[in-house]
Amino acid sequence: MPKSDQSLKVFISYARRDGAAFAEDLVDALDVAGFDAFLDRNDIAAGEDWERRLEGLIAAADTVVYVVTPGSVLSERCGWEIRTAESLNKRIVPVVAIEVPEAGTPAWLGRLNYIFFDGRQTFSRALKQLSTALTTDATWIREHTRIAELAERWIQRGRPDVLLLRGPELEAAQQWIAGASDTGPRPSDLHRSFIDASADHEQNQAALEAERLAAVGVEQTAKEEALKRLSRRTALGLAASGILAVAAIGFFGWSLNAEGRFREAQRAAEMAQQNSIDAEIAGEAKRTDITGQLVAYATSRTDFRLGAAERTEFTNSAVRHLLDPDTPLLTAFMQAQEEMRGDRTAPRPLLSTSINGDIYLGRPSANRKLEALVVTAGTADDDDTDADAWEAMLRKAGFNVHRLLNPSSAQFADGLGAFLGQREVGATFEGSENVVPSGARAASGPEANTLYFFVFVGEAGTLDGQTRLGFSDSTGDAFEGTTAGLDAVTQAFAARAAASVLVVDAAFTLETGTATLRRGS
Repeated sequence: MPKSDQSLKVFISYARRDGAAFAEDLVDALDVAGFDAFLDRNDIAAGEDWERRLEGLIAAADTVVYVVTPGSVLSERCGWEIRTAESLNKRIVPVVAIEVPEAGTPAWLGRLNYIFFDGRQTFSRALKQLSTALTTDATWIREHTRIAELAERWIQRGRPDVLLLRGPELEAAQQWIAGASDTGPRPSDLHRSFIDASADHEQNQAALEAERLAAVGVEQTAKEEALKRLSRRTALGLAASGILAVAAIGFFGWSLNAEGRFREAQRAAEMAQQNSIDAEIAGEAKRTDITGQLVAYATSRTDFRLGAAERTEFTNSAVRHLLDPDTPLLTAFMQAQEEMRGDRTAPRPLLSTSINGDIYLGRPSANRKLEALVVTAGTADDDDTDADAWEAMLRKAGFNVHRLLNPSSAQFADGLGAFLGQREVGATFEGSENVVPSGARAASGPEANTLYFFVFVGEAGTLDGQTRLGFSDSTGDAFEGTTAGLDAVTQAFAARAAASVLVVDAAFTLETGTATLRRGS
């Protein structure tokens, strides 16, 4: 399957009342087919600003799949999700999970072609039709999403020139918008305003450069005329050869000076651009209002065959990009994500975020509180390798790093509570009644201007569509009681810190039921 198809992102809008089970099955099927599918049930922690978080997920999606059920056509949230998708000019594909009487169908659905998963054809046949719909105009759709995200970032940062498109990237965007697909979503006003602003800035820069070159040209022409006048004076019998030699040397010097000024102007422009970037980064570092949460998976839930060796590839890529001084947090994870997708045998990472600003770990803020917890919960040698790499990166970025080694589920609960409560005794953790991974909130609420970074290295599994982390005592017979739900962990961090990052560096090798757990690959 082509790489562009693999990386297409799909947001699934559904009603929990009667569409949750189907939506979970659809996520897994799309994941196997090479898509990145998102559900609000898995990706939004309790207590978050759900509208802001959902809007971010919808904006990041290439297509919105609307699960048609009696519950979804009556759901206010589903209606809000579709209106948001329409406002962003997203492609919407309705799939029928449970037939709805025509009288109860929203008017906007009548304009779209349905794909039926309600039993009138096999699931695999319907999935093939959906895959075809999702991959139609895939390259154009991906640009629709990418340029919109760049435009939104430009607006959120106050429309700085440094975030506008330039050169070949601007030309490609102009060609993209001129070649709008007849079958895909139309460019939005956001796309057009961003590309137009980029073109205006490029023209202004070109005009300034033309003025500068013209000024250099006038100066050089004047010096050439002076040389000609000097040459004519040789007819009066002056020491022609000596004077002309001096004049020629002078003209050569003038030319060099003009070229030198040109190069100096180029260097000044490059330095000004870098200074603008540096100023942007410095401005973000000074912010004390950054909030939200980023959750990154090293592998998708269906990559159960993959073990620690492949996860190490994700770790190496992520920690390298995260320490780049000019690369923000989200971009670093996206770059690691794309590198992993370049290898068909590697895991397909998943990523979701609601962080409202750019955080540069390579240029840490002097005032931001940085705390990290690295949990190693596996027995494979590469588990320690991954955990060590994360710890080294975090320490280099200025984090106060804590380690929790191969804990039981109870020890993890105590350790996480102690970490979030910041009550550490020696090298061990004590339990905390203030914040526990069950989702209880800290009495004092989230700390302003803090960034907590959580890394889990080991194995994970799923139960009823929920990601669960495994520990030394996790068993298939008592799966729920000996594992920790990732949603509960994300809630605990959201309750404690203004901003948090959670990395699940785990292969999904845990099994429910009576099967024994597998360690490593």
